[in-house]
Amino acid sequence: MSNVSNISNKVTSRSKAYLTYLVLILMLVSILVYYTMSLPALFPSKIAQEFLGSYSKNVQNSLMVLGSGIASLGFYLIIINQYFADKIGRKKVLAFNVVGLALASLLIMLSTNYIQYIFFMLLLYYFFSSNIWIIYIIEETDKEKRAFYSNLIRIAGLLGFILAIIFRSIFITDTQSNWRAMMLFPIILGIPLSIIILITLKETSTYQLMKEQESLKEKRSFKEEMRSIFQTENRKSIYAILIISLIFGGTRITLFEKYLTDVSILTQSQITIIFIWTVPAALGAFLINGLLADRTGRKPLFYLWAGLQPISVITWVIGAHNSNPEYVFIIVQIGFALMQISFWGLLGVLSLTTIELLPTDKRAFGSGIMVLFFALGTTIGLLLSSILILFLGLSISFIIIILPTFIIIPIAYVFLKETRGVELSKIK
Repeated sequence: MSNVSNISNKVTSRSKAYLTYLVLILMLVSILVYYTMSLPALFPSKIAQEFLGSYSKNVQNSLMVLGSGIASLGFYLIIINQYFADKIGRKKVLAFNVVGLALASLLIMLSTNYIQYIFFMLLLYYFFSSNIWIIYIIEETDKEKRAFYSNLIRIAGLLGFILAIIFRSIFITDTQSNWRAMMLFPIILGIPLSIIILITLKETSTYQLMKEQESLKEKRSFKEEMRSIFQTENRKSIYAILIISLIFGGTRITLFEKYLTDVSILTQSQITIIFIWTVPAALGAFLINGLLADRTGRKPLFYLWAGLQPISVITWVIGAHNSNPEYVFIIVQIGFALMQISFWGLLGVLSLTTIELLPTDKRAFGSGIMVLFFALGTTIGLLLSSILILFLGLSISFIIIILPTFIIIPIAYVFLKETRGVELSKIK
């Protein structure tokens, strides 16, 4: 039987021209993913106003969080998506995800009630939760440049945030609300992009070489595939990653925009300006991860981002109640910017470390399990939040939900293996 480690002696080279083209295509995918990922947070107050207007604010907020919890079930389906990425290849699954984002956006735009909206949002969660596009670039680049290229593509994806914020400023103001128009962009971009991916991209060289190994040719059942993830040499770190993902998912904040609309004196224009901080904050996170991950390692970044996340949320939760128009605007901006930089920073290093802990023939599927645990945490957190909000309101509920993020620090320190410089093809 051929040994997986022999791959390193047979690396398929890619031309600089193809690598440049691949990066450009994956940048477009990143833009599409980050645009659709930002949508659920940009107009929850308008969804509540249109579909739940007859209920009180506390009941509205509870139903909105409950709906988000149901939509988060879309994350659970990603395990099937990643399973097939290891079985039929990265390219086909990437194209499927891209066209799926377009179709889900179309269905959301056509929804006529809250139940339809949540069901179609579930589909959107499913398609944007896949990290197959990051796996794609990591499997096509040298180990010394993996963090650089993966974060470069993420940085390009910030254009998706910028476009979402621009469209919000156009379609959602203090005098009008046309949130459905924000669904047009992913439809227009996603359909042709999926066709381009199928026609022009090559399967990743690492995956092509792994197909030649007997280990990939073995016919394993879904259950056996799941069990094999926990039989790798890095199983202790994989357990740690899954616990971190569970905690991280459980501390997600989904009603920031509605919270500001309900409790603060901020206008819709000011809220849109606050959302702009998503771009420089995420850029800062990607740059910090890109510059430090290959120098200081991955683990210090876990400590940084997990410590900053609760502090940032508490800052804007308290700051939103300030009655001074100038102070409230400044405090909420600072808190929101720090929340965004810590969220994207932690998500980025979590995804990168997960990929670097898994063998090639289990990489996509194992990443899917990580997303599954993130989804499980999200569902649990949102269902608990819906109960807390009903009795305690948004402010106290946000603080209670975010505090467990601190637990990630000792877990990463004690149980997580440093993956800087690991040779992907030699992981068993």
